[in-house]
This record gives sequence, C-alpha cells and structure tokens, in this order.
Amino acid sequence: MKKMKLKVPDNMKDVNTMTGQFVLSFLATTISIALTFGSAHFIEQRKKKAEKREIVMMLMYDMQSSLKMMDECDSCLNSFIDKQLEILDNPETFNQRRIDLAQLVPRMDYPLTLEKIFTSNIETINTIGNTIFVERVSMFYDIRSKYKNEIYNDFITNLQGCIVSTDSLAAFSETIEYPLLSKAYIVELETLFDQCRQMMNVTDEELQAFVNERYKQDIAHDAAVRSKYLQTAKDNEQRQIKFRKALEKLGK
Repeated sequence: MKKMKLKVPDNMKDVNTMTGQFVLSFLATTISIALTFGSAHFIEQRKKKAEKREIVMMLMYDMQSSLKMMDECDSCLNSFIDKQLEILDNPETFNQRRIDLAQLVPRMDYPLTLEKIFTSNIETINTIGNTIFVERVSMFYDIRSKYKNEIYNDFITNLQGCIVSTDSLAAFSETIEYPLLSKAYIVELETLFDQCRQMMNVTDEELQAFVNERYKQDIAHDAAVRSKYLQTAKDNEQRQIKFRKALEKLGK
C-alpha cells in the first residue's frame, strides 16, 4: 500500500515561512533588549561598587591621617609635661628654656571637607549602603571634634599664659591630665577605625596603596600650582619692566 503524500499549498508555505521569520525576529529583538538592559544594569552596578569603594577608602584615609595628627599631639603633650617638670626643678633655666615650651605646639589642621560631605550628603550615605559603618564613621568624626575642642584648643589656650613666668608655669597643673584624656580619646578612635576597616575588608596593603596614590596626586597638584604661580610671577615681572620703561619715556 502506497503512502499518500500531502501536498502543502504554496500559500501555506508562505505562511509558515512568515511565521518562522516573525518568531526569529521576535526572539532576536527580545535577546537584544535583554542584553542591552542586562549590560546597562551590570555596568551601573559595577560603577556603584567602584564609587562605594572609593568613598570608603577616602574615609579610611581621612581617619588614618587624623589619628596620626592626634598621636603627634599626644607626643607633644607628654613632652611638654617632661620639660615643665624639668624647668620647675630648675627655675633658673626658665628664661632660656621657655622657647622650648613655646615650640611644643602640636599640629591639628585636618581638613573638614570630607566630613562635611559625609555628614550632609544623603547620596554618599546611600552609596555606602552599610548603616553600621556609617554610624561608626559618624562617631569617629564626633569624637575627633571633641578631641580638638576639649584637648587641643584648651591646651593651646593655656599654653599661651603659662610660659610667662615660673609661677604661671607652676599654676598650669592641669597638664598632668592632658595625656590621660588624650590617650583615652585616641584609644576609642583607634577602635572605631579598626572596626570600620574590618567591616569593609580594607587591608593594610590596599590602604597604603591608596595613600601612595593620593601622595602622588598631591605632588602633581602642588607642582601644577607652583608652575602656574611662577609663570604668573614671570609675566608680572615683564609688565613691571614695560611699566618702568613707559615711565622713563614720560620722564617720570
């Protein structure tokens, strides 16, 4: 028995071909859209991750720099007490050594730009996305401010009045308390710094690499500023020469 072959009409073949082409076109369009949005989402997520890491590293760098200044301040406070006691034991050396005391002025000129951005810009906080980290950094900045106001500024104010005479130096007995208070603040700040670093998985190598890069950028910035200043000074010198020549022609 012969099998019957069904003959598909030509118009039906056209329909099948059109349907196939439509399906292929639809699939291609769908895949293209998926790839476009998927790629855009991937790029956006990668960008946000890089921005988050950059903000974290800037904050860690700022905190580390602040701690170094506070360590220097703490060292100055201890040195001041040692010299103060030495002078009080030998009052006749006061006039010769008072300059030593005046030079023991610690540095505490950390910039507040990053702190202001961090505390006032909600987008920065949202980018970080870690509320505990944000809380610890906020605590760090709050304690840093108290350290400067309650220890550094108070010490500088008293220092100006205590190097007038041996009596005023002897009356400045509060100095004994400064190192103790200073160390208490620094220990708390170091603890917050370590917690933040561990929380965001910031290694010593990564932080040092960031510090080195910032140092290179600062050097390049200073060189650019210096170059522009020198050029401005040179241009100004040429103007002065022309100005003098003009005055000479006028007989002045």
